[in-house]
Amino acid sequence: MRFQTTSRGATLGAITLAVLMSAVTLPARAQDELILLEKAHATTYENGGIGHGEQEAMRKTAKEWPLRMVFSARKDNEFEAGVKLLVTDDRGAPMLVLNSAGPMTYAKLPPGKYRVTATANGMTESREVTLDGKQGRDVYFHWAGTPKLAPASGSSAG
Repeated sequence: MRFQTTSRGATLGAITLAVLMSAVTLPARAQDELILLEKAHATTYENGGIGHGEQEAMRKTAKEWPLRMVFSARKDNEFEAGVKLLVTDDRGAPMLVLNSAGPMTYAKLPPGKYRVTATANGMTESREVTLDGKQGRDVYFHWAGTPKLAPASGSSAG
């Protein structure tokens, strides 16, 4: 088997790669704070909300995002960052996977049914969400405390 690369094909491949790489991260500036707009699995999302400036900037654009997720913890409802987030479609295909989401994460997804699963401090919660393409949906995750540890094993106890 022999592979051959033409200069036209190589040029087209290089241009395609450059366009794809430039679309990976799109920074947006808001009041001296940096909020990142990124693409993951062809899903554009906004993640941030640490500090008053970022929270206000994200709230101003909230209506543009079909799915808006907010993460909090403890009795005082303090915002929670560093959340592991998985959004899957109705067939279980991952649409958005983040290892450090929050405290506010917005996603542009087409109309459909989704499962949103978030994990913080060893505790996992899931929500079923239907996006109708007309109105955005707010999904809140709140962890009331820290997980209890089993005395001998150090693993989470039910």
